[in-house]
Amino acid sequence: MTHATRFLTLCGLSLLACASAWPQASMKTQSVKDIMTTVIAPATTALWGASNVQTDAQWQALEQAAQLVIEAGTQIADGAGSHDAVAVNADWQEYADEMIAAGRSTLAAIQKRDEEALFNAGNDQLYPPCEGCHAQYLPK
Repeated sequence: MTHATRFLTLCGLSLLACASAWPQASMKTQSVKDIMTTVIAPATTALWGASNVQTDAQWQALEQAAQLVIEAGTQIADGAGSHDAVAVNADWQEYADEMIAAGRSTLAAIQKRDEEALFNAGNDQLYPPCEGCHAQYLPK
C-alpha cells in the first residue's frame, strides 16, 4: 500500500469513526445535506478507499461503514428530517434505493472478507447512484 493510499484510508476511517459516534436516531432530525456530509460521505470514502484490508478491525470498520450507508439511505429515502422541504420524487427514491442496495452488496462482500467484491460493489453499484444524484440535486 502506498503512503498516499494508507493516508486516504486512515482519513476515511477517522471520518467514519466521527460519523459513527453519533446516535442513529439523530439522523431523523438532520437535514439531507447534514446526513450526506456527516454520515454518507465519510462512510463511502472508507468503502471506496479500502485496499489491502488485513485486520479484523479494518473489516469491522468497513462493515460499520456499509451499515451506515444502508441506514442513512433509508433516512434520506423519506426526505430525512423535519428540517427538509425535499420533494420526494421517483428519481430521488430510485437513487436512494440504489444506494441502499449497493450498501447491502458492499456489506455482503465485507462479511465474506472479499476485497475484490467490495471494490466491484463500490465502483459498479455504489458510485453510479451517488454521482447521478449529485448531478441532479447538487448541480455545480
